[in-house]
Amino acid sequence: MKKTLVLLLAVLTFQFATTSTSFAQGDKALDKIESVGKKHSSITGSLTQVRTTAAKAKIDMAGTLYYTDKTQFAINYTTPAGNRTVINGQNMLLIAKGKNQKFNLPKSPSMQKLADFLIDAMAGRVKKIATSNNADYTVKEGGGTYTVEMTAKKKAAKGFASIRLVYRQSDCVMTEMETVDFSGVSNQYKMTDIKVNTAVDETAFKF
Repeated sequence: MKKTLVLLLAVLTFQFATTSTSFAQGDKALDKIESVGKKHSSITGSLTQVRTTAAKAKIDMAGTLYYTDKTQFAINYTTPAGNRTVINGQNMLLIAKGKNQKFNLPKSPSMQKLADFLIDAMAGRVKKIATSNNADYTVKEGGGTYTVEMTAKKKAAKGFASIRLVYRQSDCVMTEMETVDFSGVSNQYKMTDIKVNTAVDETAFKF
């Protein structure tokens, strides 16, 4: 009996140590992503997006993504043509199906949360995103990437049920992002032809 207890304690101790090391490695990766992200003055790239509705209908979208560390973010869509998502300081513009919506972010908490998420994801502030979404997270390394998967601890009126972010290990630039709303609507983004720290046409952020 005594030997059994000793063996059980040894196994539990090993499991705890292994888990602790995994958490430590994950936090180290997130610290690296955020630290390197501070060095990115701009990121641009081609974007594809697949939106899946709660009824499982898929909508394919594509365009160009722009980001600067001046809290500016934009997606100019070519499919559907004319659609835009623009964040410029305290203001946000959404154009979809010909409908034009402008928001003053400090006066619109839900849109402020969305804007913060998009900027933080590009900047690599992953821990901030997890805190804001009240989410647990895991970090996996492999294939030259860090993959961060988050799951909300409980259902909420705002935020996401789950988030997946993929960053290149070489320069900690985000290449993929997937979000799932509590309603079941999901959006999967992939970036290619990425350019970092190059001049960005400021008209991309104009309303």
